[in-house]
Parts: sequence; structure tokens; C-alpha cells
Amino acid sequence: MTPPDVASRPPPPATRLWWTLAGGLVAWLALFAKFPRLLFYVGVNHLGVWFMDSYAILASNDAVAHGLDPYGVNPLDYLHRPHMYSHWWLGLHDLGLTRADNPGFGLALVLAFLLVALAALRPRSRGELGWYFLVLGSPAILLACDRANNDLAVFVLLALVVPCLRSSQRLVRLLAVFPIALAAGLKFYPAVAALVLLAGPDAREVRLRLLLAVLALLLVAASVGPDYLRLAPMLPRASGLTTFGALNFLEELGLTGRAALVAELAFVALAALLAGRLRLAEIAPAASGDGADALGFILGATLLTACFLVGSNYAYRWVFAVWMAPLLWRWPRAPDTPRRLRLLCQFTAGLLLVALWLDALVGAVLTLFKARIPGDKLVAWADEVFLWEQPLTWLLFGCLLCFLLPFAWSRGRALIAGAAAG
Repeated sequence: MTPPDVASRPPPPATRLWWTLAGGLVAWLALFAKFPRLLFYVGVNHLGVWFMDSYAILASNDAVAHGLDPYGVNPLDYLHRPHMYSHWWLGLHDLGLTRADNPGFGLALVLAFLLVALAALRPRSRGELGWYFLVLGSPAILLACDRANNDLAVFVLLALVVPCLRSSQRLVRLLAVFPIALAAGLKFYPAVAALVLLAGPDAREVRLRLLLAVLALLLVAASVGPDYLRLAPMLPRASGLTTFGALNFLEELGLTGRAALVAELAFVALAALLAGRLRLAEIAPAASGDGADALGFILGATLLTACFLVGSNYAYRWVFAVWMAPLLWRWPRAPDTPRRLRLLCQFTAGLLLVALWLDALVGAVLTLFKARIPGDKLVAWADEVFLWEQPLTWLLFGCLLCFLLPFAWSRGRALIAGAAAG
């Protein structure tokens, strides 16, 4: 039995909890900054250089300045990587940025991401603080910070969307379109974030918002579309540990092309059926309303699920899971949350931790044996673990679809009803 003095002790103030989270995260990152070799023990391959991905972008800009084709093999990059993004990134050299500026440029990306992520996470209990630390301090996000991957810039831009949508000013709510369009110009997949623009009770405003989104994204597509048509055949395929994507498992099953598409559509239909059986559409209007937790979850889940269904992705794309963390912790603990939704949140949270930590830790453990076991055998073991992990990954995205499909269904019906009434 808990002693009365402990039971009656008030919870720590939210401000103290937030500073504890921030301080713990800074200490965690500082440990790896001081001793980079420790990254190996959480499955992050440091490669001996900080901010490799931001360096590649600046090397592409230097290639332009030297009259080289940035989309070809680049001798100015450590790994001779071609530029794999839109030409929008190639304007950095106009700002005077070169490879010599990479330490500051990469660090700025990481710090901006961390500040924005911490601003979104406001723990109310020690348990919630620990949950946020497991998400934000995970190997997948350490990898993004180690490389200063440009998904961090996309994260910072899209972080403006939810505050805009929650504004009391109609004009500001309409401005939520533009961070999505800008992010889509940097890496086209953020265009799917437009799904969150369905939120809001005013059908007329939502229609206007969607119209603006279509126009803005068409302009972006006209600008960067040729870049992606050129890049499509060259895009590297992410496979093996610390990657995720529907194609990874489908190809192991021998499903490609049209067969893979049919399998994915069947998966989405199965998730829709499950959401229907759980009657999640009944609670979707209230559960996925205009609250920051719900909108953030829809935004993060939409980005990750679309990336999962469309292709294969490196682990740093899990940065968007940060926005899903508050809802997955708070909804199961709210007294008025239906039991079926509580269980769905808890199951999703458990699968998310597996996705964020398992691959990297398995990779670290296997590498410990590299001096005693042949490399090809270790690779075979890693591939086998990755294969057995795939059902868990599919389960996770099935759970996310159980949130996203009722949201899209309920908001779409409200939009159509509003149009009919108007």
C-alpha cells in the first residue's frame, strides 16, 4: 500500500518536467557528441564524420558554383553522391554557403529540430516524460541528427501547420497551406500532409483551404516536377535494418508491380474494415478534432503511412513520430476514452517503440560479433531478423490507418454535407 505522504504528494510542475526532458535529452546527445564511438552501441553508423547528409547538399551547391552537374557523380562529396533532391536546395550557394560551413549548417538544422520537437512535447507526469525520451532519444532520431538529414528541415517547416490550424484567426488558418507547399518543394512527399487540412468545423473554410492547397501544390509540382522525373531512376533503394517500407516485405513474398499494388490496397481495405468493426468513425469527429495532440498525430501518421505505402525509407523519417507521441500517451489515460480506442493507442505505442529501437539494437548486437563470425553470416542473420520484423511493421501501419481512415471518412462526409447544405 502506498504511504499517505507519497499518495498525496502533488505531481511535479509541468515546467520542471519539461526542463528535465530537455536537460536529459541534451545530456544524452552530448554524450554521443563527446564520444561518437558510443553511437555504435545504439546501432548508428557514425562513419567518422558529423552531418554527412547536410554536407552532401552543400557539396551539390559547390558543384553548381564550379560548373559541375550536381545531379551527376559529385567528386566534392565524401561519398561522391549526386544531388537527390529538388533544385530548390541548390540556392544555398547564393547565400554564400559552402562545404566549409557544414558544421554550423548541420548543427543549425539539428538544433532547430530539437527546439521545435521539445516545444511540441509538454510532459505532465514522470511516465509521460520517460515516454517522450524514448521517442526523441531513439536511435532512429539519433541517426537523423548524426547525419543532419534534410527531413529535419521538413519537420521544422511542417511544425507550423498545427499552430496555424488552431489559430482563432481565419487568415492564419488558411496559411497552414503554405508550410506544406514549401516542404513539398524540398522533398515532395510532404504534399500528403494536406490531409490534415480537412480539420475544422467550417466546411466553407475547409473547401477554400483545400483549393489553396491544390493551387499551391500544382505550382510546386510545376517547379520541381522535372527534377523528380529526372531523379526517379536514380533514387537509392532503402533496404535492410534501419529501413521501413511496404515494398521490403512484398518483394520478399514475390509481389511486385500490379500485384504489390493490389496487396497494399487489400491491406488498406482490411484496416478500414477493422476501423469499422471498432466503430472508430463514431468517435473520430471528437477524437480527431482541433486539439493539438490530435492534429499533430494525424499530421505525423499521414506522413509516415504514405511513405510506408509508397516505397522504402531510411530510419530518420521516424522524426515525424514525435508528433504522434502525446496522443498515444494521453488518450489511454483520459477517463472518457472508450476502451477500444485506449487499447488501440497502447498497442500502437508499443509497436512504435519496436520500430524506433529494435532494428538499431539488433544491428549493434550483430556487429559485436563481427570479429568472430564471418561477415556474410552476420548479413544473413540481419536479413532474417528484418524479415521476421516485417509483420510488426505492417501491424503498426495498420493501426495508424485505423486512426487515419475514420478521420478522412468523417471529415470528408462533413465536407460533402456542408457543400450540399450550402
